[in-house]
Amino acid sequence: MKLSGTRAESYVKKPPTQELGVLFFGPDQGLCSERASSVASHWASDPNDPFAVTALSADDIANDPAKLSDEMSALSLLGDTRLIRLRLSHERNGAAIAKTIKAIDAAPHTSAAKLIIEAGDLSPRSAVRKCFEGAKHFTAIACYADTQASLASLVKSELEELGIKIERDALDALVPLLAGDRRMARSEIEKLALYKGYGAQEDAVLSLNDIKTLAAGAGASGLDDIVMGALSGNTLAADAAFNRAMAGKITPHSVLAALQRHLVRLHQATCLMNSGRSSEDAMRALRPPVFMMQKSAFAGQLRIWPETALSRAIASSLEVEKQMKSTGMPAQSLMGRLLLSLSAYAAKRKR
Repeated sequence: MKLSGTRAESYVKKPPTQELGVLFFGPDQGLCSERASSVASHWASDPNDPFAVTALSADDIANDPAKLSDEMSALSLLGDTRLIRLRLSHERNGAAIAKTIKAIDAAPHTSAAKLIIEAGDLSPRSAVRKCFEGAKHFTAIACYADTQASLASLVKSELEELGIKIERDALDALVPLLAGDRRMARSEIEKLALYKGYGAQEDAVLSLNDIKTLAAGAGASGLDDIVMGALSGNTLAADAAFNRAMAGKITPHSVLAALQRHLVRLHQATCLMNSGRSSEDAMRALRPPVFMMQKSAFAGQLRIWPETALSRAIASSLEVEKQMKSTGMPAQSLMGRLLLSLSAYAAKRKR
């Protein structure tokens, strides 16, 4: 069975007791881990108990193809249901896993355990993914990067639980920095909550200055270097910044989110200018307004990018986002190719 959207969220919050196993896969490994831990807390009285939970790796299955089948059928010494957690870093023996799942799905009474698999971004042709999606007693759930709307909701809800509010322009600046990995997003939210004393102070509010000071370490300036360089036609600078980001902890999904947000802001400003406003007025009208240090570069981009070109650039970014989520192609290569294309166009327009 394959679940997505609200059905997937409902499953994670309350996994069916009759279910035998679930596969979490996709580019957002933080979300995979978070969801797997949530399900484990329902299926095991103590997810950290080594007698109740068996941890396996992809290498364990590669070295012994019958390992998963043996573990699924082994009875607990205490008589309760065991939990098996398999972290699938590769699929060199995916056929053996698929064979085991299909056999148990056809005869569910032979299983004495429940199974949780965490995998990477599996393609639709993956043997493991296909067998879970086609099973009756097993479920496959894709874990794609949060949308900006869902991230904004996550930030607000997590902070509100601690009695901390966040200003709108601060939220707008924070969200693009968190895209790509749920684990990183929660880590940054935790950092902001700690900065505000976990709401110990009454009426604690996070401002834009707080975000500039704390959010994602050097990630914000790194993302700015990439996006501003590419859309200004500074190909070498953008490529160097992108390579530095990839060598660090910034994900291609974070870069894409920052790029999309900037393209939308350029498009909004261009539309205001087309209605008769000056570039200075258009930049002031944006929320949040363009940062003082970026005004010159932003104004230059407004001269480079007409509305039609910005619409095409936004469409291209959405296509890359779709490919990241569905094709299994390396996200870094897709993002690098998009940046090169945009910076080449901007460089040509500057001549």
